[in-house]
Amino acid sequence: MSKGSSKDFVGDFDSSVAGAYAALMKATKAANRLPSDVSFHRTLDEQVDQKLERASRITLGMANTLWKNTYTEPVALAVESVDDIASQSAEGKWEIGPGFRAIVDSIDTLLEKIDVGIDEVLKNPAHHMRSAASKREGPVGEQSAPMVTAVADADGRRTNLALVHAKNTPRPQLLFKDVIDNSHGAPFVWKIREKVHAKVPLDKVLRAMAVDGEYPTELPHPYEHEIRALDQPQRHFEVSEPQEPCSWDSTPFEFVDTPEQLQQMMSHLISDAGEIAIDLEHHNYRSYQGFTCLIQISSRTRDYVVDALALRSELTCLNQVTADPEKIKVFHGAESDMVWLQRDFGVYVVGLFDTYHASKVLNMQHHSLAHLLRVYCNYDADKKYQLADWRIRPLPTEMMTYARADTHFLLYVYDRLRNELLSRGAALVGHDVGTPGSAAFGRLAGIDIVESAEQPVELTLQRSAQTSLRTYSKDVYDADSGLGAVGWATLLRKWKNPFGPAQAAVYRKLHEWRDSCARDEDESTRYVLPNHMLFVVAEKMPSEVPALLALCRPTPPLVRLNATDIVRLITQTRTDAEARLGDIRALVEEEHRILAPKPAHIRFDDDATETLAQEDNAMDVDRLAAPAVADDVLAPALLASVDDLLAPTSALFGPSLLSSVYHVEETAESSPDAREARNRARQIRSNLVLTMAVPKSLYTSSAPAATSDQAPKDRPADDGASVKPSPANKAPIVISETYGRQKPEHKESAAAADGHAAKKQRVGDLDLSKIELGDIDDSDEANATAAGGKRTKKKPKKGSSSKRVDPSDVKPFDYRQKSDAIGKTPRKAGAKKKRGGPGGDNDDKFDPYGNVGELQTLDRRPKRHKSKTGSRTMSYKK
Repeated sequence: MSKGSSKDFVGDFDSSVAGAYAALMKATKAANRLPSDVSFHRTLDEQVDQKLERASRITLGMANTLWKNTYTEPVALAVESVDDIASQSAEGKWEIGPGFRAIVDSIDTLLEKIDVGIDEVLKNPAHHMRSAASKREGPVGEQSAPMVTAVADADGRRTNLALVHAKNTPRPQLLFKDVIDNSHGAPFVWKIREKVHAKVPLDKVLRAMAVDGEYPTELPHPYEHEIRALDQPQRHFEVSEPQEPCSWDSTPFEFVDTPEQLQQMMSHLISDAGEIAIDLEHHNYRSYQGFTCLIQISSRTRDYVVDALALRSELTCLNQVTADPEKIKVFHGAESDMVWLQRDFGVYVVGLFDTYHASKVLNMQHHSLAHLLRVYCNYDADKKYQLADWRIRPLPTEMMTYARADTHFLLYVYDRLRNELLSRGAALVGHDVGTPGSAAFGRLAGIDIVESAEQPVELTLQRSAQTSLRTYSKDVYDADSGLGAVGWATLLRKWKNPFGPAQAAVYRKLHEWRDSCARDEDESTRYVLPNHMLFVVAEKMPSEVPALLALCRPTPPLVRLNATDIVRLITQTRTDAEARLGDIRALVEEEHRILAPKPAHIRFDDDATETLAQEDNAMDVDRLAAPAVADDVLAPALLASVDDLLAPTSALFGPSLLSSVYHVEETAESSPDAREARNRARQIRSNLVLTMAVPKSLYTSSAPAATSDQAPKDRPADDGASVKPSPANKAPIVISETYGRQKPEHKESAAAADGHAAKKQRVGDLDLSKIELGDIDDSDEANATAAGGKRTKKKPKKGSSSKRVDPSDVKPFDYRQKSDAIGKTPRKAGAKKKRGGPGGDNDDKFDPYGNVGELQTLDRRPKRHKSKTGSRTMSYKK
């Protein structure tokens, strides 16, 4: 809106509003005149269809324009088709589309902004909203009469505090001559251009701080040298009669709000005042950094209250008094006052006496100004105006009295505290006041042994000097760590309910948005979005504007104006957080899978097996440790004792199983078949229980006769005597079950086959050629049953078989028979037939050792897979 059109709008506001409503009514009536069966008419007339299509595109463009203008940042089009807003069903009923709510929220937000804009044009700040860039000449608007609102505690009980405020209070920072810079990137810059009462010039201070021609980002205290080198006035160390203040009514008082009054006040303070009492009143609710509203100054004879809002740019002249080392400046609790004076006016204090530090050194029960006034002046300060809005002009009489009282009695309080410090120090010289249990313990604080009468005053002045050396620096917002006075982590520690990952992410984003909005609009974060509302919104994570507004009651103005931005921020942050959380969970699961302990082999050392696999089957017998055996049946000593009863051939591992598994005395001339058998035995990971083999006597009767050239070198071929074989010809352990189809290692002769068939025996109804060794019971109970005695049933132990085998009664296991019949256990009558899988009808299709020769090409730690074959379970590498 141009300047001229703005004036025309203000001058004829009623007619302008009436014209806007007339245009809206015209559009509404035209829409209502459209027939309900518009789609039917579009099929009859092509021109009507084209016009309606054109109107739809215009409406769609307007809707998307409204949507984009309600956001502070550009966003994608929210409505792709007019039907997304509303569509007509086959029955002729209009139904709300998915984009309807977005358009409604956008219009509501836009109307709020229009309302605020009209208020600015009409100079009526009813909504308390002003843009920092819209500075105007003259007053912002008329302020209503101040009101007093009682303040209740958490239990709803009324307190002594009162909130003094007024409607339509103008924002004074819009009229400040100095620009308010809330950005956290640019450092704070001194406001003084000359340094009065200087011992070190201002330019020399800057040159001393420069490094390689560049100045530091944070400037030092310009009066640091003067404060540290200050020669304190002798009046601090002399006991004198306290000078009581003049009566309240007889003391001259002046409210200073013009430059002429300021000059008169400065003339009196420079010439007639040796001690000055100063206090400040501050406001930080409708400003990001805050600003000083009042400065109360009292001498021994006069009281002043300075309007710091009206004279903000003129108050640098106070340095003529505050920086004078000969004048004593008395404050109470000056920690914040020092910072506010530097930030707003460029005023620095040299020669500070803080009555708060004096009360601490005297170890008083309370340290507030109200307590000191009650003790020394018998005056009860009305502290109910601590929450008053000090921007109100003109100030009510009660607020003016409260501000004046803070400094009117302060110089007399200084006299009393100084005398008490000196007198108590003189009385306690040489006494130990810092050791618990001593007679003078607690009479003074911060001192161990009193060395002089002036020591308590010196300690007070040292602490006061440290307070006056405080410097102002802008609060920097760290979105990553959340540290600092305005960081999200500092506030999060106060929240009692824990947040989930998505809620914590939303809280951080909302906290960052609140800080950014407060800086841009020069409002406090509490005004933009109070802390309790921030926590509730982060916890609930509303996805629609009505839900957001329902959580914020009463709704802050800036939340209502930026509701669409806030909802979009919450939705996007929640989506991103949940996606990142899913990725983190996947990574954690993958790490757990990788770091999970692998099943250990009960026979072989995993480290030795991995080392051999990495060296491409090159055996290093010097480093290979003897394998650990967990089963007593497989102990080397036991195997050596029963070696004569073991069959020398294995259809699975070949003829050299024992030598490859349990013995490391190997030669370089080992055959490739032997090395392959050793590698197979090391790499196959199973849970098989290896049992003792069949007796040698049964094997020799069924096995084919060995020729002279096949006989072992260390055993006579024609002698069947039992001799201890060498590791090279040690017989293998016989496995009681064979898995899958295994190709026989050699073919037996016809004579051997006939001999094997002739040796078939039956024990009862069992076929020994097909049974498992564990199925034969040679216990005493079985013998008693065979002799006609009554068999006693004994419950077998858990995890062990009650059936045993007598090696003299069992024939050898024939590895040369067809593998289909091996490893299958006869199904009991009535048992449910398995449909497939290992051990079922399709067991002949399962071959876990079919790819055993390719194990060398796999990874070091492949996945283990479990499989069932017959009645046993094994794990193997896939």
